[in-house]
Amino acid sequence: MNFRQLFRHIKINIAVPIYQKGIVWLLRHKKQLNVVFVASTLSMWRYQELYELMSKHPRFRTSILILPSISYSYEQQAKDKLELITFFQEKGYEAALYVANDDSHINIKKRLKPDILFYPQPYIGYIDDSCNYDKFKYRLLCYSPYAFWMSKGDWSYNLPLHNYAWKLFYSTELHKKEAQEYALNKGRNIEVVGYTNTDKYLFQEHEDKWKPQDKHKKRIVWAPHFTISEEGFIIQSNFIWMADFMLSVAKRYFDRIQFAFKPHPRLFTELCKHQEWGIDRATAYYNMWETMGNTQLETNEFIDLFMTSDAMIHDSGSFCVEYLYSGNPTMYIARNFEEQVAEKGEFGQLAMRQQYVGKTEEDIIRFIENTVIAGNDPMKHKREEFVKQYLLPPNGKSVAENIMDVFVKAFC
Repeated sequence: MNFRQLFRHIKINIAVPIYQKGIVWLLRHKKQLNVVFVASTLSMWRYQELYELMSKHPRFRTSILILPSISYSYEQQAKDKLELITFFQEKGYEAALYVANDDSHINIKKRLKPDILFYPQPYIGYIDDSCNYDKFKYRLLCYSPYAFWMSKGDWSYNLPLHNYAWKLFYSTELHKKEAQEYALNKGRNIEVVGYTNTDKYLFQEHEDKWKPQDKHKKRIVWAPHFTISEEGFIIQSNFIWMADFMLSVAKRYFDRIQFAFKPHPRLFTELCKHQEWGIDRATAYYNMWETMGNTQLETNEFIDLFMTSDAMIHDSGSFCVEYLYSGNPTMYIARNFEEQVAEKGEFGQLAMRQQYVGKTEEDIIRFIENTVIAGNDPMKHKREEFVKQYLLPPNGKSVAENIMDVFVKAFC
């Protein structure tokens, strides 16, 4: 261990816990704590139930800071901002809303005066630099993963926020175990509470979001990932080879199946940069899914969509887990399935084994014909057992209640 590594180790494992204990002590003596929830996209907003619980408690003054991701195109940022504003206004949160502008760093500290901040992602560079969590290290930082985490390694568990956060709210004991292996702080700040979206899946009524049809049809969600380029990413998305094929499938099964196109929020931005696509082709493609009679485009919240569907075709890691709450079959598209499984952590490998696997167009058609339409689903019982063992929140409570208990114990 060189001097720089030794210094970082001392800072994270000695200095950070000491000053965090000091901050907690000071906040216990403050009449009301200012809690700021950062929101970048509606589809990755994970704190709704917690926000509602915390906003009703007299010890906490809550606010929501809208910060679209700067890694997305300008068009996508504008769209994300409008969707978030509309969503929160419909919830009646106008008084608690704050939309950051160019001097957001100054305004956040002066206007919101945060004591505690919840961030939606653990990465540096996805929001404006003035609002990154490294500018608020002397507040209490919190993070709950925006996805049901599948991967392992430093980027999953050992980024700066993982080590500097006051609390990390993780989904399962397996995730905590992996964090203890990779994180420099050995996961000392982890609370196992369940996955935040679980509350929406298990404890809420679900609205039918599907386009009305003239007769009953099976409903399939197609959810492609965004990683279509090799720039810094393991190739996971199969969108390029599937794009035209899936449109042809939607037309082929027009009388029997509805399809919902649920792309990753970043896919549109990546297509705009792609040499064979660009903004005009990407826009036209999205419009086709939005306007065909038996198809629809879904870019916002997806839980109601999932829970009122019949099956999913996807290559999104988190959806390997999240879609299991529906009880319906899911096909994971991967020409290198075993290689992808090997890259996952223990929990991720277990979750991927709950999927039907599609490597070719023929596999997809077979899944549609045999599993979705004919109802032959031999993996159903296996999926149900996985849900019971790993996906239910601990302590017989909702995830939001589990998180809230941590705050009540610390500050009340």
